[in-house]
Order: sequence, then C-alpha cells, then structure tokens
Amino acid sequence: MNYRTVIGFGEKNIDYLLEKFDKLLEEPNKKGIYGAHYGGFFFGYSQCVRFLFVGIAFYIAAIFVHDYNDDQADTYIGLYTLFLAALGTGISLSSAPSVGKAKAAAITIFDIIDDPSKIDTREETGEKIIKKGEIEFVDAEFQYASRN
Repeated sequence: MNYRTVIGFGEKNIDYLLEKFDKLLEEPNKKGIYGAHYGGFFFGYSQCVRFLFVGIAFYIAAIFVHDYNDDQADTYIGLYTLFLAALGTGISLSSAPSVGKAKAAAITIFDIIDDPSKIDTREETGEKIIKKGEIEFVDAEFQYASRN
C-alpha cells in the first residue's frame, strides 16, 4: 500500500526495512501464540464444565423421576427452564467487557462531536468562495529521514 514511500528510502534500504519489520513482528507473534493457547485452554475448560453440568443435571432429574416418582414432563420442563436461564446468563456475562469498551468508545465519539469547531461556517466574516482552486505552500520543508 505504501510502496512509493518504501521505494523513496532507496533500493538498498528496502531489505533493511523488511528485516526490521520482521523483527518487530516477532514479539506480537509470540504473544498471539501464547494468547491462542491460553484461550484454547479456557475454552476447553468451559466446555468441560458445561457438559459436566448437563450430565449432573440429567442424572439428578433421572433420580427424581425414578426414585421419587416425580412427573417426567414437569421434571424435564424444569430442567429445560434451568438450562435456558443458565444459557441467557452466560451470554449476558460474556458481553459485559464489550459493553464497557462500547461505553468508552461512545464517550470518545461524543467528545469529538461536542468539540467546538475552530471554523464556524455560520459567521459572516472571512472568504467563503474558492476563486482559483490553488494551494500555495509558504515556508514548507520536507525530506526523508534517511536522506540529507
């Protein structure tokens, strides 16, 4: 995307820039791999807990139906209600960090919107019509960091 800028540094510097870029990516790559292992472990743990919960709940429901002659339909309706409540709670809690980030982002956006502009288009002073369409640079300097 920034090919012209990179070429502007000179052909001999391109290999140096690519090597430096690769070195800069090593640390984020290591963190990404660590995060993937960490996330994978906790995903597996959460699945294990979920299936253990389902197994224990069905075991207890079977005991109520078999040993205490509880009505099967009522028992499994209660079990289904319990599952839906747990699922809804889990989904709600998993969104909690995103809600905090969304609030912080909204505050930033509204601060930008509420920031008064230095150019008030409603004022009558100043020139409003572009006559020539030219831009003039006065006392402007530019040079690449690797060049004199």
